[in-house]
Amino acid sequence: MEKILILFKYYNDSKLAIENYKSLKKNFNFEILPLYIKELKAPTGVTFLSPSMTMDILKEYEDEYIEDLKKLLLKEGITETLNLEIGVTKEIVQEYLKKVDCLMVEETGFLDEEFLAILKVAYKPIIVINKSVSKFKDVAIVSDDGIKINKSVNNFIRDFPQIKNVTLLTWNYKSEENHLLDFLERKGIEAKVEMYTQQFNTKDEFIERMNEFDLIVMGNLSKSFFFEKITKRMGIEIIEKAKSPIFIG
Repeated sequence: MEKILILFKYYNDSKLAIENYKSLKKNFNFEILPLYIKELKAPTGVTFLSPSMTMDILKEYEDEYIEDLKKLLLKEGITETLNLEIGVTKEIVQEYLKKVDCLMVEETGFLDEEFLAILKVAYKPIIVINKSVSKFKDVAIVSDDGIKINKSVNNFIRDFPQIKNVTLLTWNYKSEENHLLDFLERKGIEAKVEMYTQQFNTKDEFIERMNEFDLIVMGNLSKSFFFEKITKRMGIEIIEKAKSPIFIG
């Protein structure tokens, strides 16, 4: 039985995270470890308030959010205690990851500093939720080089052993570098291949097809997130434009 750490933040959609967890519970019998980390400092941005006044307002808002979250968890049949922490988010997440098999976080839509910091330090698989509630059954594995994806696929097979059929979406596929088909076949998984190239397709076509699936499996991003963002690597675009949850191993 897999256990997932779900990180709640006051600016995220708690209902979306809970509904996606309920789907994991129903279809794959996942357990939950809910976590809320309180802010240590005021959010950056232009404001006419002093930092101390901003923090007072934020604390009041957070306290209200936390109480509402506790009620929502119980309403949705989740009786596990909501863990409350104060500190640096990435450090607390690293510690809590010791207790679970994977992490669920919500992508904020603009890849903020805290979200990227979590991606950098996470040593367990991550499910990034975006805009939809998934059944986690119709799965696309996306790859632009066939190398970084291998670890994610291996972890996905471990965490979702019930899934035996996937679609492999490739961008600029290089057969000599991609051994996924052989690997999937050895694991008893049937894979349908759909090939996209910049010579005949646009990235928008690739993204549109990708968003037709319940779950997207992609490889780890490199440490140089901002370099990948500047050079428009496919991995960054997948996170920015995905509507379905993403599994990053």
